[in-house]
Amino acid sequence: MAGSRIEVRVQCFGPARRLAGDEWLSVQLGEPATVADALAALAQRGDDFAALLKQCAVALGDEIVRRTYPLKAGDEIALLPPVAGG
Repeated sequence: MAGSRIEVRVQCFGPARRLAGDEWLSVQLGEPATVADALAALAQRGDDFAALLKQCAVALGDEIVRRTYPLKAGDEIALLPPVAGG
């Protein structure tokens, strides 16, 4: 139904968790919604978080998904920041 809203939960790891201030965040999105829409909503949390989101991979379950991936109510995505080191 166009115009309805969904809630998506977002799990944060590493620096995303530090910048978010919590392991889990929730975002309200209009339908239809994509991963890109969720990231745009999260970017409102501040410039540092927005910059990090551009570098993060996003997973739904065990699968890395594209930013065009459609989301539905109740989905849980994970932010996977880049990893450095040896």
